[in-house]
Amino acid sequence: MVNQAGVLSKKLKKILLKNVGELHAIKGNLLSVAKNKKIKTILVTSSKPAEGKTVTAINMACGFSYTRSKVILIDGNLHEPCIHKMFNVSDTPGLSDIFTSNQEFNNDVLRETEYKWLSVMPCGTKIDNTFDVFEIDTFKEKLDFMKKDFDYVILDGHSILSSSDVPLVAKYFDGIVMVVECEMTKWEVVQQAKERLENVGGNILGIVLNKRRYHIPRMFY
Repeated sequence: MVNQAGVLSKKLKKILLKNVGELHAIKGNLLSVAKNKKIKTILVTSSKPAEGKTVTAINMACGFSYTRSKVILIDGNLHEPCIHKMFNVSDTPGLSDIFTSNQEFNNDVLRETEYKWLSVMPCGTKIDNTFDVFEIDTFKEKLDFMKKDFDYVILDGHSILSSSDVPLVAKYFDGIVMVVECEMTKWEVVQQAKERLENVGGNILGIVLNKRRYHIPRMFY
């Protein structure tokens, strides 16, 4: 029995409702750019903190689950975790416990949500050294194991330029989505982050422009 059912805040539900059209299209849009490569694991990240990647990851996970795909959303931002707050569930046990406390990957580390096809895995017990989780061989092994139980594994990761966590594991995901805060993040910063991912073998599926401002009526865009 999964130990808690997560319920999103009213604010986030409004965001999901507002973007319902895009949510239904997001799966097709992402998978179409992958061509013939099968995409099951997706890393959501950004160049720097506070660009909106967590909300984007939640939107994406919900969008995939709307198509009756079995989805797990994992909080991989062990420095500043917030998935458990967004879904109003406990933060432990979770991701870190699988690697540091011999916690098995079972229902104890999962949380049901109000969305039938979506489960979340919180960050887990706070640890000082995130390398204990993102140690390459072990992480890949756990990621491959999760792929057997879910149609899609979506990880809300740390920002690229402020931590070594993302570059360590980027190549083990089938695809990466970068979130960019519109009109705030300089293109040079995005380019630097993009090159860092590509240099370690990361497969960038696309970029989400977040917090877009419309300077003329939206219908004219």
